[in-house]
Amino acid sequence: MASTGADYRYNRFKQSNYDPTSFPGPKAGEKVSYDYQFTSLEGEVVNLDDYRGKWLVIECGSLTCPMYVKDVKSSQSLQDDHPDVEWLVVYIREAHPGNKLKQATSIEEKTSYAKRAQLEYRETRKIVVDDLAGTWHHDWGLWPNFVYIINPDGVCVYRADWSMADNIREVLADRTNITGDERVSHMGSAPWVFVPVTLKGGWIAFWDLIKIMPKAMGKILIHKFKSS
Repeated sequence: MASTGADYRYNRFKQSNYDPTSFPGPKAGEKVSYDYQFTSLEGEVVNLDDYRGKWLVIECGSLTCPMYVKDVKSSQSLQDDHPDVEWLVVYIREAHPGNKLKQATSIEEKTSYAKRAQLEYRETRKIVVDDLAGTWHHDWGLWPNFVYIINPDGVCVYRADWSMADNIREVLADRTNITGDERVSHMGSAPWVFVPVTLKGGWIAFWDLIKIMPKAMGKILIHKFKSS
């Protein structure tokens, strides 16, 4: 798996950027570490420890990640329904960089991308920025849009490799249970989402995604068939 330095901040998307067998980080039922720092959109330090003792839904995403964008609107109703829960989006590396928008080379540039995401997608959750090396991203999952739900005792009650609003809503409806099903089968985002979002990276980013889609969709359909 591409993981460090320039390899972590890949120039072009390909399936080998991700290891489908790997999902590092605290599993459901395990305590999480709060020993992480992020950068706010105002350039200030944000400590994950500030969320200790609270219910927290923490998700990752980027300006060029259709899977993140697909549920931004749905997250607003989730927030309204669960005012006692803290919501945090960690801005990571670009999912689909290209000729138009490349991987950030400074924390200032990465923060500017996060600001664009907040504005252009009308994100109402708090966005913080992971460091260039992707320290938190490495430790908690390395996927482009994973999610964790953490209880006030610091225990992960649910995590998934892909964040889906309906699944989050279901878990929050019965928070006392530990949900161990962490692998989500999905058909991707709708065309009216993935096309404009991927094109933010440029035509190269769009082409790189289109190239792998038949193979990726085939794997998903096989998984669904075996699971049924």
